[in-house]
Amino acid sequence: MKKIILIGLMLCSTGLFAQERSHPMEAVERFFTAFHAKDSLGMQEVMHPKARLLRAVMRNKQLVVVENNIEKFIRAVATRNASPTWEEQLGKPIVHQDQNLATVWVPFRFYLGGKLSHCGVNAFSLVAEGTSWKILSLMDTGTKDCE
Repeated sequence: MKKIILIGLMLCSTGLFAQERSHPMEAVERFFTAFHAKDSLGMQEVMHPKARLLRAVMRNKQLVVVENNIEKFIRAVATRNASPTWEEQLGKPIVHQDQNLATVWVPFRFYLGGKLSHCGVNAFSLVAEGTSWKILSLMDTGTKDCE
């Protein structure tokens, strides 16, 4: 009888401690919540230690990929003035996930002081770390040609 109770407790406790991994989009949403709140710790929390920040733009009909220092970016976001306001509006995301790797492709429109500044697409690469996702890279496009 003791063995049956012990086995039952083990099965129940395994179910209690098993946790589902969050959805990759949750990390992206947490990043932007922190971005809008000027919360540097919140942004860092969802970033992988080896995270990269890239921008792919066309200059003189040539593709230029620029890597930005992620620490400087986070510091700039967190210490920006209250005015003009920054607002990044996201479109409908496309999420692909397999095991511990995910991508999120999401269009955006960036407003500065309520005025459309630029638009494009954010492309996130994420890796699973335990029960959550960490942003490994964020690459975006940026154009003034917004329809």
